[in-house]
Amino acid sequence: MSPALTRRQEIFQRLRDQEWLFDDLRHELAVTVSTLEDDLGHIQRSVKANGERLRVRSAICADCGFALSSKALHPPGRCPKCRSGRLDGPWLRIE
Repeated sequence: MSPALTRRQEIFQRLRDQEWLFDDLRHELAVTVSTLEDDLGHIQRSVKANGERLRVRSAICADCGFALSSKALHPPGRCPKCRSGRLDGPWLRIE
């Protein structure tokens, strides 16, 4: 029997297995935005030591197609270009 994984270990494993939408991962783990951002920041530094990286595909506005910065782990509530609230992403994965 293996010991239970910590939350960060579980996030790491999920992101290695497949790409996740930030909000889907947050809801699946039942954590706050700030908690997930903190965990992802730690994971980002940890995977770098293993020669891997946390890949972040930018959030995109569904109305105007504007791509937000890929550094943003969680998008703002509205598109900075057209002010639409229909943002998709960001998507996260460990490679």
